[in-house]
Amino acid sequence: MITPTASSETGIAILIIEDNLGDQLLLETHLESTGLSIATINIASTIAEGITLLQNNIFSLIFLDFFLPDSNGLDSYLELAKINSRVPVVILSGLSDTALSIKAISLGAQDFLLKGGYTTESLEKCVSYSIERKRNLVLLKENNERYDVISKATQDIVWDWNLVTDKVKWFGQGLINYLPAGIEIENIPDNFWVDGLHPVERKRVIDSLYRTITQNENSWEYDYRFLRIDGTYAYINSRGYVLKDEDGKPNRVIGSMQDITERKNAELETQKARFEAEEARKTQEQFLANMSHEIRTPMNGVIGMANLLAETNLNQDQKEYVATIKESADNLMGIINDILDLTKIVSGKLLLVETAYSLPALILNINKVYQPKANEKGIILKSTTDKKIAPVLCGDAERLSQILVNLVGNAIKFTHEGKVVVDVVLLEENEQAATLQFSVTDTGIGIEKGKIETIFERFIQVSGNSTRKYGGTGLGLTITRQLIELQGGTIHVKSKEGEGSSFVFNLTIKKGKSHPHPAHLLALPERPCNLQRIDILLVEDNIINQKVAAKSLTNLGATVHIANNGKEAIEFLKKKKYHVILMDIQMPEMDGYEATKIIRTEMQEPASSI
Repeated sequence: MITPTASSETGIAILIIEDNLGDQLLLETHLESTGLSIATINIASTIAEGITLLQNNIFSLIFLDFFLPDSNGLDSYLELAKINSRVPVVILSGLSDTALSIKAISLGAQDFLLKGGYTTESLEKCVSYSIERKRNLVLLKENNERYDVISKATQDIVWDWNLVTDKVKWFGQGLINYLPAGIEIENIPDNFWVDGLHPVERKRVIDSLYRTITQNENSWEYDYRFLRIDGTYAYINSRGYVLKDEDGKPNRVIGSMQDITERKNAELETQKARFEAEEARKTQEQFLANMSHEIRTPMNGVIGMANLLAETNLNQDQKEYVATIKESADNLMGIINDILDLTKIVSGKLLLVETAYSLPALILNINKVYQPKANEKGIILKSTTDKKIAPVLCGDAERLSQILVNLVGNAIKFTHEGKVVVDVVLLEENEQAATLQFSVTDTGIGIEKGKIETIFERFIQVSGNSTRKYGGTGLGLTITRQLIELQGGTIHVKSKEGEGSSFVFNLTIKKGKSHPHPAHLLALPERPCNLQRIDILLVEDNIINQKVAAKSLTNLGATVHIANNGKEAIEFLKKKKYHVILMDIQMPEMDGYEATKIIRTEMQEPASSI
């Protein structure tokens, strides 16, 4: 802490150490004539008297003659500085003492005055500047000591850049990790920091710091690499604070350097892990896309051929064999679809597609799918739809169908007598949307009380022998719940073992544009399809799929031409007009996307509008 002086509160206290009475009186007279707030002036004729006064009083400034009866030259100043180095000293010098006075200033004295060569005004400035300069020097020394204490307690480095002299002072034990052999902290070269910056980052870091200073900003922070003595680079977080003079111009920047190598390496490891996870996700997605295509393609071949075989002349045993093949293939395809759908949902890649649809038509189609199975088991399948529901809804009809198919399929599977009822009720609506409650209720085997909370988990069955007795993967309800939640809904179940279950879920669905007769949205009645005089271009690389599709279409009367890839398809279109193109997506040489783009953008009518 700075030694208290009278100049701060009660005025300036002056000590004059001068043995010449005339010089004493001249100096005292000039001091009293200044505009300074002089509180006291004490006079000593020897250095011993001056030291005694200094030890027992607080002074703002000392005027010291070099040549005294008991001391002379630099010894006089050094003795005073030994007693109290905080009080500023002004040397009273004769013409022959100038060199010694300058030497004293280099040792810490604040100024020197030529005896008889000063005015009241110059004396006033000398006193004011000396006191202020000494105060600033003491503050700087204390700050430097504080920096040194702090830096010794940590491995951080503190730097103080004087913008006026362009000199940097360094503090901190951490410097030993960066200073070349033989260089002491007190003698760090001017180019130390610039040379230590990583060459790749050097210009950016320097430009950033200079920009902070020149654009009148108050603080600076930057992460960069800095050279260690072992030749490796540490990651450094550096912060700086800009100090300004009375005119608001930057004159110093004080800052720190903190080694953040461990933290940075951890961040880099995290980034690497995130990158690897992203690459793994992309690989998984690509694998999923490939598996979706590669697994479904042969299964479609099996199902397609079984359907074609069922349309031929078969005896009773053969019909049963074909029916078994179809049922097994359909079951396997259902399992495949469940696994692929669940994978998409978990990875967040299942997208909802909004289309306009009629809810009664959607429910009717589900009933038509499951009515044969219900009839076979001798149970009733019925549905009711609230007539207040808007005739046209807008949402993902395919996913809603999948939800209801899963629930209705499960209900029929676990019901041996009684009925399965699908019910849809309007809960509330506004101009934009309607909140609907769907319920699928059965009189089946029900669910054990302790199992109700777990049935929506993956691979969970109602009971331990359900898989053996009823089949299935245990994924259907998991997918159902996640599809409902994906659309912002919720599902719950009420069940009693031996009496049946009721699955209830709510969905808020947008209303579509109303149509007085939405006949195009209603289920169309089944009728024989006649494709006579229809030319179809089938673009498919899988031979089995070619056979299934071509035979199915020709059985309906169509003329079918086959292209093995998109490139061949374009050549076919250059030679012949087709009514329809059935385009596969994944094919060698040119896939379906690229071929379709060329057809739409580069080919002429009529090919471009098929």
